[in-house]
Amino acid sequence: MQSTMPDYLPLFPLEVVLFPEMLLPLHVFEERYKEMIAECQQGNSPFGVLYSHDERIETIGCTAEISQLIKRYSDGRIDLVAVGRKRFQVSFFDSERAYLRASVELLPDWVGERDREASEKLARQTLDLYAQASKLMGQNHPEEPSSESSLRGLSFKLASSLHLQNQIRQRILEARSEDRRLEVLAEHLSALIPQLIERQKSAKLAGSNGHLH
Repeated sequence: MQSTMPDYLPLFPLEVVLFPEMLLPLHVFEERYKEMIAECQQGNSPFGVLYSHDERIETIGCTAEISQLIKRYSDGRIDLVAVGRKRFQVSFFDSERAYLRASVELLPDWVGERDREASEKLARQTLDLYAQASKLMGQNHPEEPSSESSLRGLSFKLASSLHLQNQIRQRILEARSEDRRLEVLAEHLSALIPQLIERQKSAKLAGSNGHLH
């Protein structure tokens, strides 16, 4: 069942960047967030995840819906899995409750930056860079999309599965179109791949005590 957006979105500041359709396991132990989750369950309503770091909270985040309640402990702690839904921007914060809330605006994507052929070319270039990077990282990469529909939302799928720094993830989340998100990801991977190659060479050199055959 699709949850309804409340007037004030409950917020869960975390050291993580959530993307649409990304799964987010949570262990909820603070009283204020146990209260928040209980109210979201009762009202079938979402909460918002904002990236919190260095005593700062970003103002662009992603709504989340409770997908599965894993375990409820005797002391009230909860293990659950949430799923990312829609990007949003905070209009203003509200601190009248025990937990932070905000009035938010959902962020639609801009369209029409490129024609379809150029967008598909960009997507496949990014997918190729992703495949190279994930292989160097020892990660599995997804099968190559075979249709335009499977390319939709590709940036979030790829960024979710890579071990990227949160600063890069936040840049991708904030980008206002799929093309721009793919550009950010491609630029980062293009710079990262040579570093991974050098790191791999250094590891091999160290493993051979510096004597290469």
